[in-house]
Amino acid sequence: MNQKKFKKFFWVLLATMLVLLSVNTVHAENQSREKVLENLVGNKNMKARILWYDLSANIENLNSKEKVADIVGKTAKANFNTIVLDVKNSTGFVAYPSEYSPHLSTSTIPGYDKFPEGYDLIETVLQEAKKYDMEVHLNINTFSAGSVPYHQGPSIDHPEWQTVVYDVNRILADEDGNINRIDGFDRERRTNQLIIYTPEANEVSPANRWGLDVKVEDGIVVDIIDQVIVGDQEVVVPEDGYVVSAHGTARQWVLENFDIGESLDITQTETDLKPVEETNATAAFMNPINPEVKDYNWNVITELLTNYDIDGITLDRARYNNIYTDFSDLSREKFEAEIGQQVENWPEDIFTVEYNGNQKVNVPGPHYQEWIKWRAENIHDFFEETKDLVKSKDQDVLFNTYVGSWHPLYYSEGVNWGSKKYTPEYDWAAPDYNETGYAGHLDFLMTGLYYGDVTIEESDAKGLPYWYSVEGAADLSMEVTQYDTFTYGSLFLLQYENRPEAFKKAIEMTEDKMHGIMLFDLVYIEMYDWWPLLEEVFDEQTKAPHTVPGLLKKLED
Repeated sequence: MNQKKFKKFFWVLLATMLVLLSVNTVHAENQSREKVLENLVGNKNMKARILWYDLSANIENLNSKEKVADIVGKTAKANFNTIVLDVKNSTGFVAYPSEYSPHLSTSTIPGYDKFPEGYDLIETVLQEAKKYDMEVHLNINTFSAGSVPYHQGPSIDHPEWQTVVYDVNRILADEDGNINRIDGFDRERRTNQLIIYTPEANEVSPANRWGLDVKVEDGIVVDIIDQVIVGDQEVVVPEDGYVVSAHGTARQWVLENFDIGESLDITQTETDLKPVEETNATAAFMNPINPEVKDYNWNVITELLTNYDIDGITLDRARYNNIYTDFSDLSREKFEAEIGQQVENWPEDIFTVEYNGNQKVNVPGPHYQEWIKWRAENIHDFFEETKDLVKSKDQDVLFNTYVGSWHPLYYSEGVNWGSKKYTPEYDWAAPDYNETGYAGHLDFLMTGLYYGDVTIEESDAKGLPYWYSVEGAADLSMEVTQYDTFTYGSLFLLQYENRPEAFKKAIEMTEDKMHGIMLFDLVYIEMYDWWPLLEEVFDEQTKAPHTVPGLLKKLED
């Protein structure tokens, strides 16, 4: 009997006592699953404490056995009981020798060269975690498997796997009819992008010096500042105009087409259906209903289950990229079969895109609610099939996922992570949308409480919905899941930079409200040197509910 199975056997002997504690001395067998999991929230000794090791962010923290030994030792000393190890990142590269995905060391994406050739991060972490009896769950970025800016990854190598994007953009046109897509308004300028900065949001252009800025007043180009040549300069945004900021290929287009005194127009729009690699996206998402895509993911999961003695499989980005996907011929065919009729105007009968000022507004069409539900059904079915696969390979391996806690908005990703018993009253939701909930297929769920405000009082003071706070998001998470599974709140540490007391308060709030906590991510603990802080907050060991067989059994009720 291997150590993992022995450990689970040992805890079977203690399961009755632990469950009794969790329900305040009332025997679990006489309680419903909902009541057991509701009472479990108040058990301070039974909390999951999970630390996420993101692959891309932690290459230099985890790229040797010595570094892994140090990090895992710190994790154990801080009384975490579970590690989620990211092993396939959003670009589709992996941290172990794989038959199905390229090794991280083979990529030319900046930073990946620091990952040693042939290095097996999984085996290295497992060896160290075993010393401390810590669980290790392996995470895969499910439907994201390529980098658009660097044009690498499995989904780039297989363009037929990619999602097709309903791409509606404002365009910039000069007086000669030359046009270029506007990649956004008043946001960060990225590689090869063209961004418009307006006086309503910016006094000066916030873009870095590795591009150029064009000052436009009353629709006329008045100055062109190529900071690649002249160096860093402050570019004031005209009160009666805007700044065109361009990088890379967009910069070259501007240099070839713009002259001072020329008139520009930014009011036109362009609509197209195109593969994700032809858009301004960062991650090359794949179509969740493509049979080859599903097989690819199931092959990766089977490989992990076969080659490693692990405690769980975690899915991240197991979703559509956003509301604008997938509009491929395959999705149209399957959707029309689902509703029993043809969609006459594709994709306008799903929704149309208009602009209110510089903001996109989606206007629902006659099939909008059916479309929203159908996409969520696709993700639900994938989860159900994937859980069956995992359990068929090893009944003891746990199946879990991470999602954002903002359930009222998460339909845009095609995901209903809630209970089938939860019927939301949202204007976008069909009356039977609850049927798409997949919480009951999980051994545990991690929801991102990714808000800087900790209390509802704080978010209320800003006029925001109550769930724009850690407290409110925790309440919403528990309401939506209806105690179908163990639900753990996740904190994004970047939101607490230079705010250690707020971070402590957020941890306390999360553990008070939910079955446990996940911290994202290791890299920030290292950056902020917060290991002593965590040792102070997590001053006593706890037991993760998902490691107690008696409690796991209740999930089947």
